[in-house]
Amino acid sequence: MKSALIDTDILSLFFRNGSKVTAIVYRGFFVNSVIGIFMNASDEYNDPLNVDVEDLFVGSLLGGAIGDALGSFCEGWTRTRILGVDQILSGYRDRVNKSGEVRLLAGAYTDDTQQLLVVVESILACGKVEAEDLAARYLALWRAGELHSYGAAFKETLEKLDEGVPWEEAGSVDKPSNGAVMKIAPVGLWHWVTGEDIREAALAVSWVTHRDQRAVAAAVSIAHVVGHLVTHRPLDLNEVLDVAEWSARPIHEPTGALIGRVRELLRMDAGLAWQTMREMAVRPLEDGIPGEGAMTAVVALEAFLRSPKSFEATIIRALTAGGDVDTFAAVAGNLSGVYNGTAKLPDYLMDDLLERSRIESLARALYQKTLIREV
Repeated sequence: MKSALIDTDILSLFFRNGSKVTAIVYRGFFVNSVIGIFMNASDEYNDPLNVDVEDLFVGSLLGGAIGDALGSFCEGWTRTRILGVDQILSGYRDRVNKSGEVRLLAGAYTDDTQQLLVVVESILACGKVEAEDLAARYLALWRAGELHSYGAAFKETLEKLDEGVPWEEAGSVDKPSNGAVMKIAPVGLWHWVTGEDIREAALAVSWVTHRDQRAVAAAVSIAHVVGHLVTHRPLDLNEVLDVAEWSARPIHEPTGALIGRVRELLRMDAGLAWQTMREMAVRPLEDGIPGEGAMTAVVALEAFLRSPKSFEATIIRALTAGGDVDTFAAVAGNLSGVYNGTAKLPDYLMDDLLERSRIESLARALYQKTLIREV
């Protein structure tokens, strides 16, 4: 059947064991395929991947929060300055402003994880991705003064919402920033069973705060990758990058093409790859990478795929990019966490993460909710 995408088909293939592969095919390219298991009241759920999917949910949300909290103290620093930090993964550090005041305690997450968890809470409350509810939740937190560390696009949106502008008209339209991609992982998790609605759900979440196609395309890309990583073992690098690139292209062709360049980055040594990424940005920094949506997707994918079995190596790579490193590490942590689960997350970083139990509980609740949805 035809989907909402131009020149796109949704194909379903069935196997004798009852599993279904649903693939998005865009202009002849396979974009996303995920394995779903048909269940009914008499069936016992059987995980065909021989992995604990619930643990992957926990790994993704905790992994993102860990990366976010580790990068909190050095957000906006240059790559050179960050490389000078001794044992950057040895533990969390306070976030201190120029006056020496502590803005966030060591182990606390920033707006990246804060806004992502609101997405989870909204899905749990509504049983689906509901943009109006998400906007209302952000507005309530805004009016209560509980939101922090947010960027310009989010601030612009919430000011409009606070003035009574409908959510459909409040999102920032001209900022290609990473406020959408940083909170999109729960969408991929929510639709892990079939993957068919990831695009529409990611668009809905993104549009609440970001309407710039560059920001939206990056978010849709990462949502598809997260869903893909839940269900695919062993890792196929080219398949992951096909998913990332060709889910973004229908929304913003240049962003999809930029994400596709991760292939060439992975063929370079780490130093040359970083220099190339720096030059790929719309507004390059002298010694870092800006918080653009597309570049956040590129940095996170490159960091994860360069060391897919090592959470620590992935996070170090993201943190040492320079620039908006808390968000880079948060998204990279979502990817590494969903692929590797909690076993690869360092115990000391989980133990010292503030609100760990809340994050873990929300991740488990989200997974359990997917099992009772209509498939």
